Amino acid sequence: MKFVIIMIIMIEVGVIMPTFCSAYLPIFADGSGSSIFNIIANRNDTSLYPLFSQLSRSVVQVVSINPSTTNLPSQNTTTEVAAGFAYDTLGHIVTANHVLGGANEVTVIFENGDTHNATVIGRDPYTDIAVLRIVDLFGSYGTERANELLAPVILANSSTVKIGDYVTTIGYPFASKVAMTSGIVSQTDFLLSFSSLGYLVPDTIETDVAVNPGNSGSPLIDINGEVVGLIYGRLNPTTAPLGQFSGLSVAIPSNAIKKIVPSLIHNGTYIHPDVGIIGSTLTVDLAKHFQNIPDNLKGVVVNSISRGGTADKAGINAATTDKYGQRQLGDIITSLDGHKIPDIESFLSYIQENKRAGEIISFIVYRDGNYMNLNATLQAVNQIQ
Repeated sequence: MKFVIIMIIMIEVGVIMPTFCSAYLPIFADGSGSSIFNIIANRNDTSLYPLFSQLSRSVVQVVSINPSTTNLPSQNTTTEVAAGFAYDTLGHIVTANHVLGGANEVTVIFENGDTHNATVIGRDPYTDIAVLRIVDLFGSYGTERANELLAPVILANSSTVKIGDYVTTIGYPFASKVAMTSGIVSQTDFLLSFSSLGYLVPDTIETDVAVNPGNSGSPLIDINGEVVGLIYGRLNPTTAPLGQFSGLSVAIPSNAIKKIVPSLIHNGTYIHPDVGIIGSTLTVDLAKHFQNIPDNLKGVVVNSISRGGTADKAGINAATTDKYGQRQLGDIITSLDGHKIPDIESFLSYIQENKRAGEIISFIVYRDGNYMNLNATLQAVNQIQ
């Protein structure tokens, strides 16, 4: 699904290390846990250690070896280090897809230093979610011991996250020992742009939690000790020097993880629905450029459509340019399946949360002073390996 370009670039926070580096140190932490509730919100408690102690053993270090992008003959491969977290007791680990590169086999290191081989069994480049399965865990330990080692996280409902909520993350910054940073939620509906794919991820969680190379794939944790997101990276305005931290980072919401990971485990991929438009929010300024638009009209302006795509088959019209170079307004989508759509964020969010490829979707569009009801079968986004 293609949309407008967001003028913010992402700094992906896997850390790349040369192949001769062997600084994958065993990580030791107190694994004893306690019941955690509102530990961050309770300002009388000056330490987050109980939360760290409860969850650090759920977080693993992920080491992948990828072909080098340099022309140096001494460096045929590079080693990238990130984080991941236990999804279940079957050996599945969730991590960030971008840190894996082209690797199919990776190494997983637990907080107690135990090292295991893992296979990449599923990837979704459109949300940067990937799933690993530890190969030799049960053979090495047996089911009972393996279940003790694996400490699956609890995935929260990310739609309940509010601006100002306290959050924290546990990861392996700079390929070093396990570490924790914390902060607050800055925005709950940030549009994360994967410009190389022409795709936007809705409802991502923007925070001021400090993340560094090695934090990609770390869990974003709420005050109840539950995971609300997967750390993707830090935000870097286009005007800032590359690598300078602006103070903001972003995470893929846990609701996307809950929806996508089961498909990655069983099928190796997730099929996203594709409406097949490039659109933007109908703003007051934009509305002033066109005639006969009601002052209170809200919706998504259809700037262009994909030939043969969902919107095209539904009969939706896109904006056009006449022979004099004047822009002519296309359809304005005001509703999906009876749900009001005031902006592009809610448009994308509704599709991500509620629809699947192959389902019927109903549009209400505003065209030439009239409202029209149009329908089509949602097609699938083009798959990228």
